[in-house]
Amino acid sequence: MWLRQLIILAMTLLIAVMTQSAFLSRLGLPGATPDLILVSVLAVALAYGPAMGVVYGFAAGLLLDFSPSTQGVVGVNALLFMAAAFYAGRAINPRDRTVPLIIGLVAGTAAAVTLVRAMLDSLLGQPTVVWANVPELMITGAIYAALLTPLVVMPLGWVVKKFTPEVAI
Repeated sequence: MWLRQLIILAMTLLIAVMTQSAFLSRLGLPGATPDLILVSVLAVALAYGPAMGVVYGFAAGLLLDFSPSTQGVVGVNALLFMAAAFYAGRAINPRDRTVPLIIGLVAGTAAAVTLVRAMLDSLLGQPTVVWANVPELMITGAIYAALLTPLVVMPLGWVVKKFTPEVAI
C-alpha cells in the first residue's frame, strides 16, 4: 500500500515540477505564472487528506525553494504549501465536495497563497515585492489555478481511488 502511494506522490511531484519549470514558467502569460505545483499540493490534500497533503506540500515547497530559478528565503514555499494543504484537506467534508466547490477552493487558496507570500517576502526584506501588482497577481493566479484544477485534481483523485482505494478519502 505505502509503495503504491509513494509512487503516485513521487510521480505527481516530478510531473508538476518538470511541467512548471520547463513549460508553464516560459509561457509569458499576463499576470502570475500558473502554479501547477500548488495545485498538485491541493490535489494531494483533497485526495489523501490534510496529513499527507502537509507532508507532500513540505516536500514540494522545499524542492521549489532549492530549485535554481527560485529566489527568496528558503522554506517560505514549504511553509505556504503546508498551510494551504492543511486548509484544503480540512475545508470541505469529502461527502460534500462538488466540482464547482473544489474549483473555488483551489482558486481561493491560490489567491490567498499569493497574498501571504507577498506579506512574508515583505516582512523578510525581499526587494521583489511590488504591492501595486499583488491584486493582479492574486486574480490571475486564481484564474490559472481554476483552469488547472480539472486537469490535475480530478485525474489525481481518480488515480488515488483506482490504485490506493484503502487510503483515499
